[in-house]
Amino acid sequence: MRSREEILKRLKPLLDHHREIAVEFEDGGMCVVLKKVRPNLLGNFAGGDMAYAANAAAGLLCVAEDRLAETASLNVECIERADGDVLASRATIVKSGTKLIRLRVDVFSRKGTSEKLVAIAQVNMAVVDEEKIKSLLA
Repeated sequence: MRSREEILKRLKPLLDHHREIAVEFEDGGMCVVLKKVRPNLLGNFAGGDMAYAANAAAGLLCVAEDRLAETASLNVECIERADGDVLASRATIVKSGTKLIRLRVDVFSRKGTSEKLVAIAQVNMAVVDEEKIKSLLA
């Protein structure tokens, strides 16, 4: 597994482009944190925010694992009101194939040091062919 410094270096261009997202490292792996940018009328995160957080966690984990992929499908089950200060998402690769990477993402609402599970997502990422990317950049 890569060091934290190597992973952050790899993710830096993406994190620079999405300033509302940060990465934290925990004993169990990587956690993607989404700051509350535009709360809904009730002041909490909306379902779309939870989907965005899940998608970001899945994509960043793929990049951290040396797999360039784009979202093929996303299924989010919102199970609780997300009334915290930030969303913390933890992705796990369930199956990594040559064409498709399947991930499970747990999304938590964090208020201070307390977290509660607010959404569960299944994200399918389509692996992008490196040669195709090189030809597009040429």
